Amino acid sequence: MRTNAVLVLVFLSVQSMADVARREAERRLELERQGVSAKVIEGDPAQMAPSGNISTSSPSPRFAGRERDNKEENRGSARKYRTAIQKLDREIRSLEDRLGTIRERMQAERWALPKSGRSGRSSSQANSREQLQWQARDIELKLKRLRQERAALYDEGRRSGLLPGELDGKGQMP
Repeated sequence: MRTNAVLVLVFLSVQSMADVARREAERRLELERQGVSAKVIEGDPAQMAPSGNISTSSPSPRFAGRERDNKEENRGSARKYRTAIQKLDREIRSLEDRLGTIRERMQAERWALPKSGRSGRSSSQANSREQLQWQARDIELKLKRLRQERAALYDEGRRSGLLPGELDGKGQMP
């Protein structure tokens, strides 16, 4: 049953392709009778357009060069800003994760039961807590500096004419 359905679909698609080819041949004959010349692209497409884009129309000469250069500059600068912002975002996220881990360790040590033994609370616990506090302060300062760098870079990108979606990597890209 399945093979019959497949055969019918193949037959219909072949028939429709034949119909399309026949109609195209008729259209070309009609154009020849009217004396209208059709544009034919001759040559090796790979040599004509190494980037893969072939156009049958030519752009207007006054805008062609300027627009293309300007768009490529914006695309390059948008990519530059976007990658720098994404790098800062990754660093910020990793530092935030480290800070969260350190704060959890500080909480765990604060609520830990005192160790039994001669010394009770040892000086190593106090040193450990102080060391964690210093690490947390150091990470908070780094986070503040990275966030300021990110904000400055984002503002610089906005001043250069880029849209927020282009800077964040969301929305339409040129």
